[in-house]
Amino acid sequence: MKLKSCTCFLLLAGSACVFAAPFRYSVAPDHADHIYACGEKAVFTVTVCETNGLPARTGSVRARLDNFGPGIVAEADWDLSVTNVFALSGALKEPGFLRLRLDSKGTPTLHWGVGYEPTRIEKGSPSPDDFDSFWADARARFAREVPAEPEITPIPERSTAEFDFYRISFASYGRRVYGYLTVPKNKALAPYPVDFEVNAAGFGGWTNDLTGRKDRICLRFSVYPFPPDWRWKEINLKEKYDSMNADCRAKYGTAYSCAGISKSREDYFFYPVILALDRAVDWAVKRPDADRTRVFYHGTSQGGGFGFYLVGLNHSFTRAGFFVPAATDTMGYLKGRQSGWPHIIEAQKAENKSAAEANAPYFDGANFAARIRCPVRVAVGFADTTCAPCAVYAAFNAIPVADKGIFHGFGMGHGCRPEFYKKILDWLDGTH
Repeated sequence: MKLKSCTCFLLLAGSACVFAAPFRYSVAPDHADHIYACGEKAVFTVTVCETNGLPARTGSVRARLDNFGPGIVAEADWDLSVTNVFALSGALKEPGFLRLRLDSKGTPTLHWGVGYEPTRIEKGSPSPDDFDSFWADARARFAREVPAEPEITPIPERSTAEFDFYRISFASYGRRVYGYLTVPKNKALAPYPVDFEVNAAGFGGWTNDLTGRKDRICLRFSVYPFPPDWRWKEINLKEKYDSMNADCRAKYGTAYSCAGISKSREDYFFYPVILALDRAVDWAVKRPDADRTRVFYHGTSQGGGFGFYLVGLNHSFTRAGFFVPAATDTMGYLKGRQSGWPHIIEAQKAENKSAAEANAPYFDGANFAARIRCPVRVAVGFADTTCAPCAVYAAFNAIPVADKGIFHGFGMGHGCRPEFYKKILDWLDGTH
C-alpha cells in the first residue's frame, strides 16, 4: 500500500526537546516528517544541555540506532567535554522504524523513532486459515451456552442532572465482565449515540472511573474479573488486582495479559472477555434509545487493542479511534522486531513458547484489523517502546477501509498527547 492510499495526519505535537535530569536532549532528524525511503540514510542530530539550558560540558552519552528490535544499525559514545552536539546516522533496508536510543548516567533513557515506508509494514505472520471460522464458532457457542444475564444497578450518588449512572455487568465463561453505563436524562435527545470504551491496562483512576455525557449513552468496561470502583483508594481495590496477577503467575507463569495462551485459545485470559464485550455491544445497540447509525468505539493502549478485537468482530460500530493501541502484531518478533504489548510470546517460559505461538495469532489485533468495516483513526507514538510503532502500523495497514487515518506522534512514547485525543474524539463526535 502506498502512502497516498491512506491519510497520515502529521501533527508535530510537542517539542523536539525532551527534559530529563541532569541533561536536556534535543533531537532533530533531517526529515521533518520523520519518514524515509528504504535504504535512505537518516541523520539524527542531538544537542545535549544542562537543565538550565547551558551546553553540557561534562559526562558522556551512549547513542544507538536499532530496528525497534535486536538489529543494531549504529552505535557510538560521545564525550560531552569535546562537544555537546553530535550526529548519528543509519538506515533500514526494509519497511519499519529506526529507533535512536540515548543513555547517560543519571538521565532517563530517551528514545526517538523515524519511519521507513511505514505503510508497507506487514504483520509478522499471516492470519490463520481458520481465523474467521474460529471466531464465528466461538460467538455461536457462546450465544448457545452462556446466558447474557445483564445486571444493571442504578447508582444515585453518581448520577447528575444530565445523566443517570449505573453499574453494569455481563456473564461469560467462569466469570463476569464489569463496567459502567451512563444514560442521558433529556429524552428529547433520543435516540442517543453510543460511546463504547475498554480501559487501558494497569490499575488506577483510569481503570476505575467514568464521566458521563448529556448527549450520548456511554459504556466503559474493565477486563478484570472484579467490578471497578470510583472509591478504589478507599477500599484498597488494588489488592484484588494484585491478587489476580499473582494467581495468573502461579498458574501460568505470566501476568494476566499473557496468561493461558500457552494452554489453549479458550484458556487465554482475554478470550471470555472478548466474547462478553461483543455481547455488550449487541445489547447496547439494541436499546430502544440507541442510535444505531452513531455507534463509536475509542480506547487507549489495552483499550485500543480491544478496539481492534471488537470493531473487527462486531460490525455495529460506525466509527472508531485507537490511541497507541496494544495487542497488535503479536508475531512481529518473527520479522526481527518488537511485537506489540503484551509481548505475548516473549513473556512465556521457554517450554511454553511453541504452544503460545500456535494460539497467539487468534488474538492479534492486526488480524482483526482486516475485518474492520467502519472509518478508523489511530494515534501512534514514534518513540513508543510498549506498543511499538512498527506493530501499530502493521495493524493499521491491514485495515481495508478507505476512510482511515493515522496521527504521528514524533518523540511520543506510550502516552497519548492531548492534541491527538482532541482531534480523534472531535472526529468521533462529528465536529472535525
